[in-house]
Amino acid sequence: MNDAEIMALLFVAVAVAFYVVFMRPIQKEQAQHKQQMRDLRPGDRVLTTSNFIATIREIEVMETGETQITLDLGNGLLVRAMPNAIYRRIDGERSEAPSTTGQATQ
Repeated sequence: MNDAEIMALLFVAVAVAFYVVFMRPIQKEQAQHKQQMRDLRPGDRVLTTSNFIATIREIEVMETGETQITLDLGNGLLVRAMPNAIYRRIDGERSEAPSTTGQATQ
């Protein structure tokens, strides 16, 4: 093997190592986050990218294909957000979906 072949092989090895060490874990994390966002349901407690803890009240898909999520931040404060505003679901916490009849449950 001459020096050019060794340098080319070294370059390929470094590129493969870079992919395995840096790119692949990022892609796995992105795929996992995407799946978590697909699994969200009303009543799930989530942490937003702004570090608010909220409860999902409604998930609405618009005619344009965009998804909007209504979040309850507490004390009846409702905000509409895009799915990218949700950082992660808080595991093990799912509150009851609000009653639409307007009657209080006891």
